[in-house]
Amino acid sequence: MKTALKIAGLFAVLAANIALPAQAAMHGRQEYVVVFYSDESHTSIVGQNVFYCDGHIVRVGVPSLESEEIYYGCD
Repeated sequence: MKTALKIAGLFAVLAANIALPAQAAMHGRQEYVVVFYSDESHTSIVGQNVFYCDGHIVRVGVPSLESEEIYYGCD
């Protein structure tokens, strides 16, 4: 019985981590996102900078010269 409870607990923790990424849970609303692409046809994303309303920035991947900014606002 204890083994079954441990396994069920492990699956619950894993499911929570998959369903709600840690970065999204930590900072709240996004002000804007800069998406970096590998070429000017914007076929492959190589990185992103996410700017949150509380001032935090999360950088993933690598920046490039080809980018697009998506503005959400903090109002």
